[in-house]
Amino acid sequence: MDNPTIAYTKPRPQEAKELRINLPKPFNGNHSNLNRFIQDCAVYLKINRNVYNDDDKKIAFMLSLLDSGEPAMWKEQFIKSAMDGDEIDFPIYEEFLQLFKNAFKDVDQVNEAMNNLGQLRQGNKTAEEHTTTFRLLVGKAGISSANNPNHRVLIDLYQKSLKPKLVE
Repeated sequence: MDNPTIAYTKPRPQEAKELRINLPKPFNGNHSNLNRFIQDCAVYLKINRNVYNDDDKKIAFMLSLLDSGEPAMWKEQFIKSAMDGDEIDFPIYEEFLQLFKNAFKDVDQVNEAMNNLGQLRQGNKTAEEHTTTFRLLVGKAGISSANNPNHRVLIDLYQKSLKPKLVE
């Protein structure tokens, strides 16, 4: 027989809790830090996907990290353009990211990376450290040895950057 004094209730769904692991640093407008900022935000949003579970929340999170200088001015203009009366109508997250990247991209990144590749020298770095630096610069320059018909140029740049052997 059922006991009439026991009440059964459905358990309430737990609210998602934000994991405060490696909170991204606010973006200061330095173009060379743009990709790292976006990557740090992407990792944070991925880890907290149960909290930031729609485009508006993701955009608001990133906007909260644009709190000074040029990024704060960009944020103000972005929000102003998204407002319709008292309502804010954000675009989809991918469109927001593209707008953000376009606003802060380093227009001279390719030239700077190519210049750095030409000046790169191994010095006292290990071969692994040197190769990593070289590959990072190749990536910043937007070139790839796998599908670049001028891969010979990369080979020449790499050889030039290596520590020369001493001839005895």
